[in-house]
Amino acid sequence: MGGIRTAKPELDFVFHPQAIAIAGVSAKEQGFGGGGFVQSLQEIGFPGPIFLIHPTARAIRGLKCYRSLREVPDDVDYVISSVPARAVPQLVEDCIAKGVRVLHLFTAGFTETGDEERAALERAIVERAKEAGIRVIGPNCMGLYVPASRLAMMPGQPPEPGDVGMVSQSGMNAGEFVRYGLPRGLRFSKVVSFGNGSDLKAADFLEYFLEDDETRIVAAYLEGIQDGPRLARAIRALGARKPLILLKGGRTEAGSRAAHSHTASLAGSLAVFDGLCKQAGAVRVDSMEELVDSAVAFRFARRLPGPRVAVVGAGGGASVLAADDLAAAGLEVPPLLPETQAALAKVTAEAGTSIRNPIDTTSLWETEGFEATLRICAEAPNIDVILYHTGFGMGPMSRFGDARKRAAQQAEVLAQVQERFGKPVVVAIRPSLNTEGFEQANEFQELCWRGGLATFPTITRAAQALGRLLRWQRQHES
Repeated sequence: MGGIRTAKPELDFVFHPQAIAIAGVSAKEQGFGGGGFVQSLQEIGFPGPIFLIHPTARAIRGLKCYRSLREVPDDVDYVISSVPARAVPQLVEDCIAKGVRVLHLFTAGFTETGDEERAALERAIVERAKEAGIRVIGPNCMGLYVPASRLAMMPGQPPEPGDVGMVSQSGMNAGEFVRYGLPRGLRFSKVVSFGNGSDLKAADFLEYFLEDDETRIVAAYLEGIQDGPRLARAIRALGARKPLILLKGGRTEAGSRAAHSHTASLAGSLAVFDGLCKQAGAVRVDSMEELVDSAVAFRFARRLPGPRVAVVGAGGGASVLAADDLAAAGLEVPPLLPETQAALAKVTAEAGTSIRNPIDTTSLWETEGFEATLRICAEAPNIDVILYHTGFGMGPMSRFGDARKRAAQQAEVLAQVQERFGKPVVVAIRPSLNTEGFEQANEFQELCWRGGLATFPTITRAAQALGRLLRWQRQHES
């Protein structure tokens, strides 16, 4: 692996702006377009100055406005454009005069329209910027979310950093990856939405993540194949060093047409893309849900000692389906050894319970029985992983006590078992159809991930994510 790297990746300056100017902020709709970036940067607490460019307004959201970028008295290294496409060439000239290093073009209406004149305008803008040493993100994109730099692309993105990086041609998909991942414990190093990718492309950001010590796991949503040979090299290099999870848009004829009109992307052959992923040791998924689930598995389960799973939870039918799902995903649900079953029998005396695997006993509803059951399963020599499934919404009280208190105790036990025995504990929290149960499930989920546990909304999705993690391990450890 070599020694510790001290040199920063080539594009590091892109992710650490010192002063930002936003051109095209509306004085009337302050939360829309460029105003959305102002709100996002203020919410997350960007530490540097934020300059607004507006032809007539004196101030917007408490920030002074300037008629032109050239009138800003201080240095600016990062500019966000929300001006119309026809105004971008002048903005580029202003950026050159100001010594700007990065131009993020939120502005759309270029190549993705299918109009050759607009495509030519995009090419001319990027060529002029690159001549002056300015790197361009976009056009037609949301840009960057970098918690450590207090840089956000959308409101509500927290400043707490993590080790998951994300590259996306779609701003909406980048935002949804963050929104879906946050309540399950994912935190992010850098998230990039690059749109048309006229200058900085997927390959640039994947190469960056290869060298970025803050990023341990990388997810990507790609619609087209830009600079195919270089992208292939980047995927191979990154896939060999870090978990790389890829979601490809435009997998069908209809999706390919949509991708072309969205980001001017030519989708390319799915078979070729699949082959590249397999060769590179990357994980290819088919939905945003699978992308998030896989990131959760890599982030929290990290490494499975083997394929043998103990299924623990109340509800015989759910346990049967769990066994089916795990087997279909390439995992095993072996019968527990006689000595393990004997130990379980001592902590549950009720008839109608199952202690072979899956384990479905009423002792799970009692704190002592729950702890003993989990400990015995973790001690079992023929078990590598524990999958615990549960649900909420049956009322706050029962003969087993307060549901919220019991959930907090269970989350603590689950985390302790994982830490003590070194076997991953995965939690599937079945959805509730009432408000109280929904709130309880969310509270339990947060307690679990804060305890270091991988959480999933269904047993099926948990099984599939574990299967993908196991296949990745086998490929990289063979």
